Amino acid sequence: MKLRLGLITVFATLGLAAAVGAADLSVYAGLSGATLLDSGSMVVAAGGPSAREEAFEYLQRPDGGHVLLNTITAADGKYRVQARFDLDKDWRSENAYGIGLYDGKPVDVVMRLAGREVKISVRPRDAALGGLSSDPVAVCDPDCFINMSPSITSMFVMTRHYDFARGGAQTFRWTGQDLDRVRTLSGGTATLSFKGEVAATRAGGASMAVRHFTFVERMPDPKGGTYSLNFDMWTDTEHRPLGFKIVFNGGNPSGVVGWRKGYEDVRAVLIPPR
Repeated sequence: MKLRLGLITVFATLGLAAAVGAADLSVYAGLSGATLLDSGSMVVAAGGPSAREEAFEYLQRPDGGHVLLNTITAADGKYRVQARFDLDKDWRSENAYGIGLYDGKPVDVVMRLAGREVKISVRPRDAALGGLSSDPVAVCDPDCFINMSPSITSMFVMTRHYDFARGGAQTFRWTGQDLDRVRTLSGGTATLSFKGEVAATRAGGASMAVRHFTFVERMPDPKGGTYSLNFDMWTDTEHRPLGFKIVFNGGNPSGVVGWRKGYEDVRAVLIPPR
C-alpha cells in the first residue's frame, strides 16, 4: 500500500512539543510514493526516564531503499524526539537524521556514513545556544548499523541480517548518537542469536508464529571498560517487531519490557505475568 505519511503529518502539525515547534520537513523529504511496510507503536514499561512510547513506520522508498521513521515520547512528558533512518535495499544503514532534546533545548542531529566512519553533526535549533554544537566522528569499521537512542525499533533491523543457515551467535557493529542526552556511541557491538520459533495462541484462538532472539549489546564506557545489556527480542516471521525484554543491565537483573500495542495477548504467552 502507498504511504499516507502518517508520522510526517504528525511531525508537521505537532513538532516535538509546544516549546520546540514544528519539525523541519526537509529532514523527512523524498518519501513521495513510498510504500508502507509496517507501522505501530511500542510501549516501554519501566521506572523513571526509560518509560516511553515509540510510534514507528517502516517504509520502502521508490528507489528500493528503506526508511524507518519514529517518534518517541517519554511517559512523564519530559521529552519527545523524532528520528529518520535511511537504509539501502538490503537494509544496510546509510544515514540518519533526528530532532533531539538536550537539557530541554532542541537540537538537529545528522549522521552520515563516510567510508569506515560515521560523521555526526549536532546543531541547536536556537543559534544562540552554540555551546550545544558538536561534530563527533564514530568508528564504522568495516561497516555498522546506525542508531539514535532511545529508539528501539532500529535494533530490530538486525534480524533481517541474521544468517539462519549459519546459525549460532552473530555479531553486528553499531554506532549512535543519543537524542535525549549528549552521548555518542562509537565501537559498539550486538551479538545476536536465534533461539527458535514458537506458536503463540492469540486471544481469539488464532495461532501466530513468533521468532525468539537474544542479543548482548556491548559498548565502551567512559572509564575504558565495557558496559553490556542482555536482551530477549521477538518478531513475527516477516521481521516485524513484537517486543523486547532487558534481562540484565550492566550485569544487574532488569525488568524493562517493551511491547507492541495490539499484541498484549502474545506478550502474555511469551512473558507470563508473575
